[in-house]
Amino acid sequence: MMTIATRRARYFTLLGYLDVFLLIPLWICYISPPTLLSQTSTTILWWSPLLMPLRGLILNKPYTFAWSGFLAVLYISQAITTLISSNTEQYLALIELLFASSWFTGAAMCARWRGE
Repeated sequence: MMTIATRRARYFTLLGYLDVFLLIPLWICYISPPTLLSQTSTTILWWSPLLMPLRGLILNKPYTFAWSGFLAVLYISQAITTLISSNTEQYLALIELLFASSWFTGAAMCARWRGE
C-alpha cells in the first residue's frame, strides 16, 4: 500500500517523464528541426533512451523509479547545455529543464519512500 506522499511522487514522476517523452519528438520534428543531422536520426538518438523506463514506470516498479532518475539527469544536462549555447531554443530548453527536473525529483522521492 502506497502512502499519499508516495502516490503524489509517482504522479509527479509520471507527469515529468511523459512531458519529456512528448516534448522531445515535437521539438525535433516540428518546433525546431536540426540543421546538421536528419530529423530521424536525431529523434532516435534523443528519444530511444526514453523508451527504456516506459513499461516499468507505468507498471509502478520501484526499481525503475530509482534508475530512471539517472536517465532524467541526461535530459537535465541537455537542457542546461541548450540554455547556455542557443539563443533561439532557450524557451524549449527551459520547458525541458522543468519537466526533467520534476521527473528526477519525483523519481528520487518515490524511490526513497518506497524503499523505507
